[in-house]
Amino acid sequence: MSPPTEVPSGQQLFMPPQVQREAERMASLTGVEPIVAYESKATIRITHENGPLRIESVYRRGSRGWQRSGSSLFQDGERREPLESWEEYFKLQEEISTTSCRPASLPTLNPLRQEDSSLPAEIRQNLALMRHRLGGRSDVDVRVGLDGKGRYVLAVSSAKATMHMAFDTYRGNGKKRVCIADTDPIRLVTTDGRDLTEEVQGKLREALAQLLAEPPSVDAAGGGSANAQGAQAGGPASRKGTVLRL
Repeated sequence: MSPPTEVPSGQQLFMPPQVQREAERMASLTGVEPIVAYESKATIRITHENGPLRIESVYRRGSRGWQRSGSSLFQDGERREPLESWEEYFKLQEEISTTSCRPASLPTLNPLRQEDSSLPAEIRQNLALMRHRLGGRSDVDVRVGLDGKGRYVLAVSSAKATMHMAFDTYRGNGKKRVCIADTDPIRLVTTDGRDLTEEVQGKLREALAQLLAEPPSVDAAGGGSANAQGAQAGGPASRKGTVLRL
């Protein structure tokens, strides 16, 4: 069966033999039909998508006829180094499949003493607020540490899940300051390895609801309206925010 072909309106359908061979080889090896499309009268692109992997091969017509001008490999939409063979392609597929089946986990933190006076004021403030929100619950552990990127992280753990609340560092008024991280300000992973980070969408209220069997009420957490969420990554207040509120 020939691979699907898209051509511009009025363009006479023609498949150069070398393009046909590559497209048919992709289909026979993977069981997935590629798309062969004319981008212009002198350019043909073969696009082969298989799960998170996408291969794009480009052929151009010049004085010596149709020639393969290059090939690119993408994983989850991000360009990566091209592979040398189909054997490497199938090995990469296997690695991706194995990784996706593993339980999610949070990075190991370099622990810091919570009583350390050298901790930025914003971190000490957030530690105090978190303890207040939790109402002194003995079934929840609150710690502070540094992750592999050098960011300060508040780690809150219960029997259900662990939450990491991350803060970026910057210099302000000659001092080391911190603000809510622009990337993954809140990550949440359950004890059975489910990653709920996208589900909570950087919102502390949702994270605590997943973390605790009985999350604290707004009043017990220090006031604020039921809809207040505080600064979130990517928003206009993310660089200024130093405290995530319920």
